[in-house]
Amino acid sequence: MFRHNQADQERGIMMYSKADSNRQIRLGLLVPAGNTTFEPDFHAAFSSQVSIHSHRVIAKHLHAYESYESMDDINEEAVKEVSKLAKARVHFGAYGFTTATFYRGRVFAEQLRQRLTQALGVPVVIPALALLEALLHLQVKKISVVTPYPDWNNQTLKTFLNEAPLEIITFKGDERPKEVAKTNYLWHQSPDEAAAFIKEVSHQGADAIVLPCTAWRTFEVIEELEADLNIPVVTANQATIWSLARRAAIESSLCPRGTLFNI
Repeated sequence: MFRHNQADQERGIMMYSKADSNRQIRLGLLVPAGNTTFEPDFHAAFSSQVSIHSHRVIAKHLHAYESYESMDDINEEAVKEVSKLAKARVHFGAYGFTTATFYRGRVFAEQLRQRLTQALGVPVVIPALALLEALLHLQVKKISVVTPYPDWNNQTLKTFLNEAPLEIITFKGDERPKEVAKTNYLWHQSPDEAAAFIKEVSHQGADAIVLPCTAWRTFEVIEELEADLNIPVVTANQATIWSLARRAAIESSLCPRGTLFNI
């Protein structure tokens, strides 16, 4: 089961309670430098009470493809850079990189979350663990997973998901060779293109559809997918937003966006 860190959560709530009641709760986002989706999804998710402050992070070295080495690289930079969000006196934080939070498994993800929380000084949510938390909340057992990822990301994601009490009914990713995928990664798809890709997959027998990748514009089509496919949809950004909202006790400020936000 997903384990909340009660001390971290209480620390964030305490900081918020000390804030002027007329001011908004401040969320700090640590965003991969090339990701232009994470922040807009956060802005679209809340109707009030929230101000969003972001800082960008990039790997120290150049890497031809995403790999263990490239993820290790950017995570070390993330731990260094996240403290800069403390200057904005944020009450909670989020790290917007799904692969970088699942690629070495559940234990590593928990440790990374703890390192980021310690560096920032307030609770930090990471997408991989937020996805598991959301699926547990929805009481999901069987999942259909659709990703924009090439093979390496997909294999590490499968390993991560197999550590949880979840049965993968369907798994679909970018099946092109990585050299071809690199020329136009699927996470650059428009919302309509992403929706069409997801609808091509059979989700029969699944309790929910899981859509990882914080750069993929799936948050915008959650309601369309749920209406057309008649199944709950959980995206990385949606789960991260929801997890932060729960910790900040501001779920009532969430704009309607799928089953997860309504339960």
